Amino acid sequence: MSEPVLDLVTWGETMVRLSPPVGHSLESSPTLEFFTGGTESNTAIALARLGWRVGWVSRVPDSPLGRRIARDVALHGVDVSRVIWAKDGRAGVMFLESGAVPRPARITYDRAGSAIARLVPDELDYAYLTSARTLHLTGITPALSASCREAWLRSAKAAKQAGRRVVVDVNYRSKLWSPAQAKATLEAVFPIVDVVISALADVQTIFGLPHDPELTAETFRNAYRLPMVVLTLGADGALAHDGKVTRHPIFPTEIVDRIGAGDAFSAGFLFGWDQRDIAWGLRCGCALAALKQTFRGDVTWTGREELLELAAAGAGDSHRVKR
Repeated sequence: MSEPVLDLVTWGETMVRLSPPVGHSLESSPTLEFFTGGTESNTAIALARLGWRVGWVSRVPDSPLGRRIARDVALHGVDVSRVIWAKDGRAGVMFLESGAVPRPARITYDRAGSAIARLVPDELDYAYLTSARTLHLTGITPALSASCREAWLRSAKAAKQAGRRVVVDVNYRSKLWSPAQAKATLEAVFPIVDVVISALADVQTIFGLPHDPELTAETFRNAYRLPMVVLTLGADGALAHDGKVTRHPIFPTEIVDRIGAGDAFSAGFLFGWDQRDIAWGLRCGCALAALKQTFRGDVTWTGREELLELAAAGAGDSHRVKR
C-alpha cells in the first residue's frame, strides 16, 4: 500500500446554476446570477480552503461552460488535473428560485444527457482516486446513469482495497431515482464504507427508519454494520453514532443562501474529526454549515481561521466590524 498523496479525492457532476435575484422568479427576472456547484466539488472546495490537499474528478464538456466549471473549482486550490474532457454530452444546468415565507425555494434541473452521465467506467483514473487518505462519494453520482453507478461502486472497492477511508454522503435526489433504486445501490456499497453521512429525512425515506433521530441512527448503523453514521437534523443540529451517540446544535446564522450547507457540514465534520475527535467534527461541521449560508452560491468562501474562530468561540457578535 503506497503512502497517500492527497487528503481527499472526490468525483461527480458539477453543474451550472442560474438564479434570478432574490425576490424574482424565473418568469419575472430580467437577469440571472451565474454560479457553478455540485455536492462533490462543493465539499472539495470547502476542504481545500481549510488547508487539505484535495482532488476533484469529473467528465465535463470541452466547451466554454465546461471550462468555466473546472476553472471555478480549481480557483480554490483543488486539483482538477484528472478531469475528463468530453467531446460529447453537455453541462448540466440547475435553475434555482430563492424562496421567501410562505413561498418555498424551487429547483428545476436540466441535466439529461450531461457529459458525466455518458461516462465509460474505464475512463476514470482509479489509481488517482485511491491516491488520497479518503475517497468521498455521494449518492447523486450513481443515480445519473448505469455506467456512473458501475464506476462509482468500482471506485469504492478500489479505495477499500488500497486501505483508504471511504465516505459516502447519501444526498438522495427524488428527481433522479426512487427510494428503492437508491436503497439497492447503497446497500451494495455499505459493506466497504467507513462513514455514512446523510440528512435524517433521506435515510428515513430510503430505508423506512423510525422518526426519532437517535433510534434511526442506531437502527441504521446496526442493520448495515456501519462503523459510523452521521446525520444532519435541520434545526436540531447533527448527531454521530459510532457505538455511542454524540450530538451538536446548530450555530445561529442569517441565511443568505441555503444551497450547499449540507456539503459544508460534511467538509467541516471530516476536517474536525481528523483534527481532533467526533465531537469536534460535529462542531466544525455545524459551524461551517452556518458560515456557508452567509454566502450566495453553492460554495463556502470560509477559510481555516474563520472556521476555527467560530467553532472555538461560538456565535459571537456578527454585527461587530473586525478591524
